[in-house]
Amino acid sequence: MRIDSYMVKGNATLFDGSVVETGQATADLRLGKGTEITMSTSSRGTLYFDRLVLQQGASELEASNSFQVEANGLRVTPKEPNSRGVVSMKTGNTVEVAALNGSFGVTNPDGVMIANVRPGVPVSFAIQTASDPAQAGGGPTSFSGVGLISFEDGHYYFTSSTDVKYEVVGKDFKKYVGAKVVISGTLESNGTPTVNATSVSPVVSVKSIAINGAGRSKGAIFLISGVVVAAGVGAGVGIYEYNKASPAASQ
Repeated sequence: MRIDSYMVKGNATLFDGSVVETGQATADLRLGKGTEITMSTSSRGTLYFDRLVLQQGASELEASNSFQVEANGLRVTPKEPNSRGVVSMKTGNTVEVAALNGSFGVTNPDGVMIANVRPGVPVSFAIQTASDPAQAGGGPTSFSGVGLISFEDGHYYFTSSTDVKYEVVGKDFKKYVGAKVVISGTLESNGTPTVNATSVSPVVSVKSIAINGAGRSKGAIFLISGVVVAAGVGAGVGIYEYNKASPAASQ
């Protein structure tokens, strides 16, 4: 492997800002407080004290704290103790996230939560570029998606196919409660917390809403703030299976 462009064999000490590149072997990075990262072959990333910025390839993260893997501006953070998952960089500005144990939260470049990734439901994120405004939804706060409408404590909520709850305003949602719907609108400010909630749901100002057609469920694609999200599209966990049989380049 290479660390800061220098060829290294065996073990090495990493510092804040070290660039790690793997070749034909994986690399095991053991950090403090039980955080472990396995970088797949042909991968590249910059390691900081609180995150790994993945620039190429794939990495497996096992952590119980707030250590993050950042890829294409998205930040993937463990949400439960002993969470383990895989973050992969794909062609076309696409990031895939799969949870093996526990769960991971994913925030977009604006810091908005866009997915809770759990085992068995990998999620793919395609980052739209400024040169493609039509696909980017017409603005950085555009929102459209498929999910369920609920009513709690005097407020209406939309729970997306990637298990994130948003407060919704701008329409009469009464007849849609309990139904799976397709909505589109814009992402606004923070909303009102539910009873015993530890966080506040972001608000979506809905411009259109309709009952979802048959055959669209977990795999439905939705768009939020320039990120196309698809749940259950087959993001792989092959790095985990490969790493069990592959020698590690460093520890």
